[in-house]
Amino acid sequence: MGITYRYYRDENDLALQYDFWKRITSDLPYAWKPTLAPKFFQGQKEFHPKARCFAYDGDEIVGYMSFSGKGDFVSLGYPWVLPGYEAIQDELFQRVYGFAVSDEYGGKIFAQRFRHQWEDQILYFETKGFEITNESELIGVSLSDTTVSHEAEFTWKVSSGFAFEEWASIVMANGEVNEVQLKMMEEYYTSVNFDFTVTFMREGEIFGIIGVTIREDTKFSEVVSFGILHDSEVHKEDMLCVLMKEAELRGAEMISFHGADIPEEHIRKKLKLRELTKDVMMVMEM
Repeated sequence: MGITYRYYRDENDLALQYDFWKRITSDLPYAWKPTLAPKFFQGQKEFHPKARCFAYDGDEIVGYMSFSGKGDFVSLGYPWVLPGYEAIQDELFQRVYGFAVSDEYGGKIFAQRFRHQWEDQILYFETKGFEITNESELIGVSLSDTTVSHEAEFTWKVSSGFAFEEWASIVMANGEVNEVQLKMMEEYYTSVNFDFTVTFMREGEIFGIIGVTIREDTKFSEVVSFGILHDSEVHKEDMLCVLMKEAELRGAEMISFHGADIPEEHIRKKLKLRELTKDVMMVMEM
């Protein structure tokens, strides 16, 4: 019958997209938990059925590509395909990117991120004109490889989702972001499917917020958001010990952090944190 292609039809395709993403990325190192961005984009005025394209071999889905965007900015997905179907990637790319860059949609700035080890995906985007604009370190440890202990001089609570307002009050008090940056981060964190937040308190006052995701199928957890008041940095090691235990209790087997959040070498050594990968940001401007 050959390969057939179709664009988005209804909400069932969103579940199809999520299921295929998890399936195709389950063996990739340090693949993140699916975000909520596709779901949110579906409800935006910028959404168009041609933003999602699925490829079939008979009745079997063998590939898909999508994008989300706002204004002239486009987060361009990769043409994910099952092994053996690499020959259809360019067709998927042309169908989705071709629409995104068309006058009808008007995309001008295209971006996507990968992990450092995802060489095939990075190379493919380079052949399409993308350039690496930033690489940021991710450090972490297998939770079975470390035994953590702490003597906490604080209390903490664990909640589902992410406590953005409390986190924002910390980073604003630290002078780490301005109002414009905070708005951008709010939009981003809204798209992250957080599993839990740990809120740290001393004498009833909040001094730290950490938001975590856990990918259920691979047990890979990622600390996406990390906030601590500058005058409470002395508690960071004990906070991380608490966090790692809470993640393990929720099924995580590996935990990762943005390296910039834990620059202290003595903490990295004590908790056996090492570089796992890098976030690689790729951009192309028209």
